[in-house]
Amino acid sequence: MGLLCPDATPTFLNLFDFSIAPPLLFYTYVPVVIISVLIGIYVLIKSHFSLVSKLLFAVSISFALWVFNIFFAWIAAYVDDVMLAWVITPVFEVLLFASAVYFAHVFIDKDKRDISFLAKLILFLICLPIFIILPTQLSIKYFDLSICEGVPAFTWYYYMYALEIVSIFWIIFICIRKYRSLPHNDPSKKQIPYFAVGISSFLALFVGSNLIGQITSIQEISFIGSIGMVIFIGFLAYLIVEYKAFNVKLLRAQALIVAMLVLIASQFFFIQNNINRILTAATLIMFSIFGWWLAKSVKKEDEQNESLTELNKIITKQKNKIERDKKAVEAANEELVKLDKAKTEFINIASHQLKTPISVIQGVASMMIEGDMDKMPLEQRQTFYNSVWQKTKKLKIIVHDILNATSFNDQKYSVMDNFAVMINVPELLQQIITDFGMEIKERGIDVTFSSEENLPEVKGQKEYLEEALINLINNAIKYTPSSVMTRDVRGKRKGDERGIVAVSVGKDPENPKNILIKVKDNGIGIPEEAKAKLFKRFSRAENAVNMYTDGTGLGLFIVKEIVSGHRGKVWFESEVGKGTTFFVSLPFIPEGTVNIKEHITEDAAANATV
Repeated sequence: MGLLCPDATPTFLNLFDFSIAPPLLFYTYVPVVIISVLIGIYVLIKSHFSLVSKLLFAVSISFALWVFNIFFAWIAAYVDDVMLAWVITPVFEVLLFASAVYFAHVFIDKDKRDISFLAKLILFLICLPIFIILPTQLSIKYFDLSICEGVPAFTWYYYMYALEIVSIFWIIFICIRKYRSLPHNDPSKKQIPYFAVGISSFLALFVGSNLIGQITSIQEISFIGSIGMVIFIGFLAYLIVEYKAFNVKLLRAQALIVAMLVLIASQFFFIQNNINRILTAATLIMFSIFGWWLAKSVKKEDEQNESLTELNKIITKQKNKIERDKKAVEAANEELVKLDKAKTEFINIASHQLKTPISVIQGVASMMIEGDMDKMPLEQRQTFYNSVWQKTKKLKIIVHDILNATSFNDQKYSVMDNFAVMINVPELLQQIITDFGMEIKERGIDVTFSSEENLPEVKGQKEYLEEALINLINNAIKYTPSSVMTRDVRGKRKGDERGIVAVSVGKDPENPKNILIKVKDNGIGIPEEAKAKLFKRFSRAENAVNMYTDGTGLGLFIVKEIVSGHRGKVWFESEVGKGTTFFVSLPFIPEGTVNIKEHITEDAAANATV
């Protein structure tokens, strides 16, 4: 059969001697191994064999195999069997620490993803030397027959424990890094500290107890390592109960009952007489029945509590939704009140602006009908004719803005459909400036124009683009004080500086596929509080109202709608007292069909919903 160890008598199966092993070996390892394997199996089944549950099972099985091998080394009666156990011990330790590192990587990942191939390769290469030196004297130098124990070589001794210590720090490092990377409100962040403390305590006690046992030659010290597994199991159970780790539900009562059952069952290893065995068995049976009843009751109560908790969550969610809807309605009401006020102000202004030109026109027409006009000198008659011309022009602008705004706000009214044409923008701008010749001369303002050469034409609807550019240039002229005050425009420039409006056009430096139009003035500028609402309906800055009373607050709204309809954008830069620059960037060839009416009515419908 082989050579027997000096202190062994093969009483069990003619192979083992249980009397050699200290009772503490069974009491420290057996309950812990059973509980760890049960938890591994429970999590594996309940989480439907997910990757993280497989790795936890691998950790528990590696630890169980290591413990089984230690048992075998202690109770084997024959030298060959003990030698085998000593030689293969590093295999289970390597599997334990490699699976622990792998498990830690996957567990702390929010999506429980597998590690990369490179990480697996590094783990394999680090563990490979242990397997290579396993059958050589670099692992076990020799076997001491007098005490029936192996003497590890320093190669194995240093590398093995260095590998295990590095593994512990590796796990701590990845846990800290992951913890710092997660936001504070991430539920998985709270789990990482418990997991890190549990697994690092287990591995540290495992390595420390084995290392001290090797140094002192007192192998019983290694039994302390099982305490580490108890700590790890405790933290895992807490994570499962409190945070549903592994997507598994475990009640506190279930965990406690299983642990108590295992502890009671482990007493059979120390009982010396049959009476105690009977009493322990009876205790185990009664506690199993009571535990089953208790677990069932607690489970029912826990399910009721969970139902109430879910119901409270639904109620809270609905309450929060109602609060959000209430705030949204209140905000919408406030906006409607503001819009209604703006519309009222607009109607008052518009009615006044409509009455004044009509009164002038009516008065002149009355003089013509009654023949008073024919009695006047030519110069005086010319003054009246110019007045009628100015008022009709002003009336046309007011009516035009009102009709456009109405069309943009209601799909029942239509904006005239034009097919897109190729537009020479520099020529269009020059023509607009020429048309403003009388106003420019009357105001005493210098208007300049510059253009890059050989600019491509822009595809668009000319009528609308012309209207947008007219509005921008008209605003620059109106809101730039000069040395001359007119009946419509109040405010006079101080000093000798003249009012200047500079219109330029060229390729957009930010987007070569676009044309960029600039309308720059040294006028009154736009206050900060008015900038955010400048492109909205009926919006006018206070200093603009003070300078030009007849504005409707619709011009820039119309500009924005037309430019957006051409797939372009409009923005401005302004400083009070120094002037304003408006920018219009338009694609030379817009993507899709240019249909301003469609864009405006869709946008108006969206705004009308609000």
